[in-house]
Amino acid sequence: MSKPQVPIQEPTGKFTLPAPTAKPPRRPIRKFGRVRKLFAWLWRNAEPLAWSATLGALALSLWFSPRTQLTRLVVQGAPAEARAAVEQAIRTHLRAPIALSDAPRRTEHALNTLDWTLHARWRAAGIGVAHIQITPRAPEVLIENADGARIFADPTGFVFLPPNRDAKPLSGRIRLGQDYPTPQRGSVLNSEMRKAFTILQQLHRRTDVQSLLVQVSKAQGIRMVCNLQRGTEPPFSLQVRFGDARALTTQLERLNQILEMPSEQLRKSEYIDISVPGAEVLKPRHSGGGA
Repeated sequence: MSKPQVPIQEPTGKFTLPAPTAKPPRRPIRKFGRVRKLFAWLWRNAEPLAWSATLGALALSLWFSPRTQLTRLVVQGAPAEARAAVEQAIRTHLRAPIALSDAPRRTEHALNTLDWTLHARWRAAGIGVAHIQITPRAPEVLIENADGARIFADPTGFVFLPPNRDAKPLSGRIRLGQDYPTPQRGSVLNSEMRKAFTILQQLHRRTDVQSLLVQVSKAQGIRMVCNLQRGTEPPFSLQVRFGDARALTTQLERLNQILEMPSEQLRKSEYIDISVPGAEVLKPRHSGGGA
């Protein structure tokens, strides 16, 4: 504790107090500058910053490395006629450099946009190399309009145009009348064409039925024409009329029964009308000459 100050009496009789001892000035505290603070923070966090920089450099090197980029893509299963279309689809949807993490989805999507492609599957095949397996749609039925334009439908009724315009249909042909529009690519067969499609699918398994053709017209209904050949017998033509085919299931059952009839009886018929199940009509073929 500081000593108490005692007043002093001067010779003149006045009392005075001694002046207090002056305190030494405090040393000014210097504030850290911004640069000094930054270096201090960096020093305290040197280890995590070093690890972050190392991992970032490694990630960038892997991203731009040829080992993580798609350098070669092999397409398998596509018809030779589709090479130009496949290359165009890939170039349109893919831009180099392409990271392997994004390439499978984008490549499959690019090739699935082609209507004749059933599906495309990506498969890695080494460093920077991948294979794309394309499964084309099967041309189940050929559809022709009155002007001769051709388009195909796959086993599900999906309408497409194959790269090979001269492809052979598996089940047969559908010929459209002047009053029936041609289906569009990417659509699915319906209405009368769906019924005609079902008739062809049901009959193409029979070995004695050849050259199947179904004619579709809104005015004349559905007509099936084919050639029948049994054993060594010469083939002969057979026409069956379905009308609007409202009872298609029953009509197909009746058609299978008709196809089991003796050849001689079928040869003599010009056509068989089964448009009304249970009241079928067999029109005899006109013989040459006359009485």
